[in-house]
Amino acid sequence: MTTRLTPFFAFLFCCSALSLQATHNRSGEIEYRQVGPKELEASVITYTNANTGPADRDTVTICWGDGACERIARVNGPDLNGNGVPDGEIVAPNVKMNIYTYTHQYEDFGYYVISMTDPNRNGGILNINFPNSDQTRFHIESGAFLSEAAAMNNHSPVLLEPPVGYGIVGQPFVHVPNAFDIDDDSLAYALAVPLQGRGVEVPGYIWPNLIGAGPDNQLSIDPETGVLTWDAPQIAGEYNIAMVIRSYRDGELVDAVLREMQILVATGNHLPPGLTLSETEPGIIDVAVGETVRVEAAAVSPEGQTVELTASCGLLEDDFYASTATFTAAGAMNEAEGVFTWVVREEHIRRQPYQVAFRARDEFGETGAVSFRILRYRVSGVVSAKAPESGEKTLEVFPNPAPNMVQVRLNNVTLPAVYQLYRANGQLAASGLFRQEREELGLSTLPPGMYFLKVGDAPEQGTVKIFRR
Repeated sequence: MTTRLTPFFAFLFCCSALSLQATHNRSGEIEYRQVGPKELEASVITYTNANTGPADRDTVTICWGDGACERIARVNGPDLNGNGVPDGEIVAPNVKMNIYTYTHQYEDFGYYVISMTDPNRNGGILNINFPNSDQTRFHIESGAFLSEAAAMNNHSPVLLEPPVGYGIVGQPFVHVPNAFDIDDDSLAYALAVPLQGRGVEVPGYIWPNLIGAGPDNQLSIDPETGVLTWDAPQIAGEYNIAMVIRSYRDGELVDAVLREMQILVATGNHLPPGLTLSETEPGIIDVAVGETVRVEAAAVSPEGQTVELTASCGLLEDDFYASTATFTAAGAMNEAEGVFTWVVREEHIRRQPYQVAFRARDEFGETGAVSFRILRYRVSGVVSAKAPESGEKTLEVFPNPAPNMVQVRLNNVTLPAVYQLYRANGQLAASGLFRQEREELGLSTLPPGMYFLKVGDAPEQGTVKIFRR
């Protein structure tokens, strides 16, 4: 059940709660997906202290960017207290993940900033309004573009790795947020200052690398892969940073997700787990439809602690693909081994590379010390209508599915050749003339769905399915 609030009432609610609630927010972001021409489903995702008592939120207030704000309920985890609302999920000894999901119908197309502001973040953060970080509001937001020309083709990047990490004084800290965009948009990462409201930066913010500054204290993020490197923390404590993940389509900005992350830095001689992969290519690895990708991973804790080995990638999510990759891992004592397996299918063809993040985590501190390794794959193969035989004419298209355009390759076809594009119900959607062996076929004026492309008149030239997202 949700209760609609006016923006003014939502603001008063937050102000009145400021002095009543204990501290708890560590980090989080807002993700969304388009579920109707003018309708978005948004998920507010927060990471909080696991034992917050009265500060735990069964509901939060989301503002949709069009003047409407609503109270929405948490949807993940068990309902241990029996109040009808799930309690969230413990993802580390003192870290709980909370997901609050609801849908909203907009009146018009346009660009909207979806946001959530909570009265408190946790106390003791060294680089936010220290020593009063617990009295500083926690604000996350995401920008979404609803376009009539690209209806039903907009999803925010999904961040596959949690935004809480553990660093060690004097040692490099590395984190991989591992964003994935099912729309095949290109992603760009950038560091940002955390916010306490729309366009309002938190007070007293200091970049983490300026606390105990020196030549060995540098903070950076790779704009393409999102690999965050802090080399190296000098003073123990809690630090927060923010990053913006922007999605671009045909050079135009379509999405922007602001994620806030917390890094807990401890002192000690602890060494993070070692992590090795059977594949070590540092660049983008090209694979083709029909190939099988197999990567073996091994992790070991030099401190003798139990180690957990995981992997994240959009290919592992059945929300995105019918044919998913798999990752299986097993461990004993301080060692773990795992295998990533991916049979490349036609549905995996896209312009942007897939990033696979392998993570080894031990039992150090509240969240465990972590080591990351990444691999990047791009599907370079094409999709054939049927296996070519000697003298047989074939038709190939890629990427498929595609949002706005496909490449069409004609093999052994007499040019120029007439083409027809049919809807699934047999209705003619488009027609024209191909003059070259490789042509572009625009889909931007067509609704999402399945289409059949036929080239020429000879039956042996056949047809090929095209899916527009």
